Amino acid sequence: MKGQTGPQGNRVPRASWLLLAGVTTLTSLNGFWVAITPVGAQTELSGRTWEQFAAADAEVASLYSLDLAMLGMALTAFSILGLIAALIPYRQGERWAWFAMWLLPLLYAGMALRMLSVQYVVGYMYLGFLVLSLIGMVIPMRRFLWAR
Repeated sequence: MKGQTGPQGNRVPRASWLLLAGVTTLTSLNGFWVAITPVGAQTELSGRTWEQFAAADAEVASLYSLDLAMLGMALTAFSILGLIAALIPYRQGERWAWFAMWLLPLLYAGMALRMLSVQYVVGYMYLGFLVLSLIGMVIPMRRFLWAR
């Protein structure tokens, strides 16, 4: 069985929803890692260690640590929501889900551009997620745009 048919008769190819499910799974794992990993292990500082930075300005270090944990939790939650949408309504051909899933490539584009603009190499991972999510979204594009 190559895809599922929704109420509008849209057939969603397996490759499309599998790409989106895979990317959202990887993103949720990345968000979880950001949320639980000690901030010093994931923060690049030039000229000093995280411990030196935290000792020099404990309040800023504490706020940054909290922000990073919250960002990780938000990314995990958003990605799990995307995974659920990819596996249920999108896979079933719900037209609204295809439009809603465009938030994924927008998120990945923003993250990749921001990270790469400051030469943060993790941006290449999000650039890869952007490409994969765009492929997943474009595969069934005709079915969703011109289906009645």
